[in-house]
Amino acid sequence: MKVKAKDVLKEVTAQGRTVKFIVYAVEWYNRGVGSYFSVRIVRLADGAQLPVKTWKRGYGDFYKQMALEAMSEEGWLPEKYSGKNAYMYERENNYPIEWELRKGTKREMLYNIGE
Repeated sequence: MKVKAKDVLKEVTAQGRTVKFIVYAVEWYNRGVGSYFSVRIVRLADGAQLPVKTWKRGYGDFYKQMALEAMSEEGWLPEKYSGKNAYMYERENNYPIEWELRKGTKREMLYNIGE
């Protein structure tokens, strides 16, 4: 089930924070190797999308690191949050990113980034 941006906005407005980005991540678990992630980011101000064209192996919240690095490289985050400081962006800006992680198949993971 795909989450719609307007539904997310209603939910987080009730929480008292402003969301600037929605990150859609899909995790595919490959037996014997581990988890792979794909990430697609939507900037709500103008509807621009940034699919991270590579899918990577990782564990836990690795998809967050992938997304923050991509946003920093694309110039979507202020300069002071580039490189290793990207993780501080959320904490210092009242958590403006809504994270949507779901488990899926390899096909769903590739579809998430347009492959």
